[in-house]
Amino acid sequence: MSPQPTRNASVAEIVEILEADIIFGRLRPNQELTEDMLMDRFDAKRHVVRSVIQELMGRRIVVKPRSKSARVKDFARKEVDEIYHMRELLQRDAAMIMPLPADAAALAALKETHVKHAAAVSVEADVSLIHQLNDEFHDQLFALSCNHELCKAIAFYTEVSNPIRSYGIVEPAWLQQAVHEHAAMIRAIERQDRTALAHLVVDHMQPTRRRWEVLHTDRMPLHADV
Repeated sequence: MSPQPTRNASVAEIVEILEADIIFGRLRPNQELTEDMLMDRFDAKRHVVRSVIQELMGRRIVVKPRSKSARVKDFARKEVDEIYHMRELLQRDAAMIMPLPADAAALAALKETHVKHAAAVSVEADVSLIHQLNDEFHDQLFALSCNHELCKAIAFYTEVSNPIRSYGIVEPAWLQQAVHEHAAMIRAIERQDRTALAHLVVDHMQPTRRRWEVLHTDRMPLHADV
């Protein structure tokens, strides 16, 4: 269920609601986001709605063609390839430069988040909670690289790929697989096996990407939105 907007919601609150709607398919690729529609839905002023659209454009999940309304971004095949190429490079590098053995307190925190995520998956919790815990796990994992700028770059491309990767978040088989792979990452860190970790963090992102490609093959544009 889509989060309910609150009266006089802030720009940040509206952005998070709309991003969740896009991630979980409540707003579909190419669906229009007119200012009047958003003003009515959120009981918001026009300047607030325009700020919301600008923020979503900055996150690269909404586009606004010249002289047209904003709309949910429909990724081009080449864009998907480029985004995932960047994610693979960055995440592999984080694994390869991670100081090992890892900081004990940080590793303990990672394990705690893993337990929470696994529990949420096992009881089929709300997909928004599962998504949140999954992101927390990855943030903590890559923070072990001790490279703040690298982590910011990983977070940026992860967010850009949200509408792609989150197609698998409603698939029970993939959610269980993600839990097992998170556990394998923790074991690789404990064994100080950075090569195995590097393979895991790259392979981990592929199933949801492949699912997105299968679902979009018949309509995926060859070129980027302009």
